[in-house]
Amino acid sequence: MRQIALACLLTVLIETPFLALWGYRGGRDLAVIICANVLTNLLLNLSFLLGLPYTPGWIAALELTVVAAEYGIYARAFGRSKKLLPATFLANCLSFGLGLLIPLG
Repeated sequence: MRQIALACLLTVLIETPFLALWGYRGGRDLAVIICANVLTNLLLNLSFLLGLPYTPGWIAALELTVVAAEYGIYARAFGRSKKLLPATFLANCLSFGLGLLIPLG
């Protein structure tokens, strides 16, 4: 459980400032970003904890699902824009990529 909490914290610490650089930096914006990231990260990790195979195919599928879910939350909260989907996708790529470099166990 410690690893899941740490992964969630790192996701928030990586994606929140990244999205702030894209202009989502108001107090409400940051609260939405943090809540969305906590929700999606915990659900993703819970999926693997409950038995989904930790394979490249499942990881990719779930990561894309996370991007779609976060984009939906952000679009509802911030309104749709041309930069929102790329920002969401890139934030998740950055978070995932850095997560591969940081040993949590």
